[in-house]
Amino acid sequence: MRYIHRLCDKDYSLVHGMIPLGSCTMKLNSAAVMTPITFPGFANIHPFAPKDQTEGYNQMIKELESQLSCITHYDAISLQPNSGASGEYAGLICIQKYHESRGDLKRDIVLIPTSAHGTNPATATMIGMKVVPVEVDATGIINVSDLKEKC
Repeated sequence: MRYIHRLCDKDYSLVHGMIPLGSCTMKLNSAAVMTPITFPGFANIHPFAPKDQTEGYNQMIKELESQLSCITHYDAISLQPNSGASGEYAGLICIQKYHESRGDLKRDIVLIPTSAHGTNPATATMIGMKVVPVEVDATGIINVSDLKEKC
C-alpha cells in the first residue's frame, strides 16, 4: 500500500482532487480488494513461470470465467484485458452482437453524455456505431429533457 501511495503522489489522482474524465482500474480499487494480490503464494509468480507452476492460477481463472458465464448467460467470458477502455469496447461489441442476433440491425446509435470520457465516443465510432451526444449541466448531470428528446 505504501508503494501504491508513493506512485499516487507522483501523479494527479483521485486523492488530490476530482478527475473529470474518469479514472479506471487501480485507482478505484479499495485496499480490501487489493489485499489478496499481496499474498506471497499469489503475488510472487514469475511472468515466465512454467505451466506446471501455474496450475492453481489457471484453475482459479477458469472457475471464475465459468461462474461469470453462468451468471451472465454468455457462452464464454474473458478476464482480459483489464483496462476500462477495452472493457467498454467489449461491452459495446456484446450489445451490438446481441442486436444482430435478433435481426435488429437498425440499433446503431449510442447516446453519450458530453461529460463522458473521450474513449466512450471513440469506442462507439470504432465499431461503426453513431454517436449522439447528450447535454449535461454544469456539474455533469445528464439533462433529462435532452436525453428524452434524443431517445
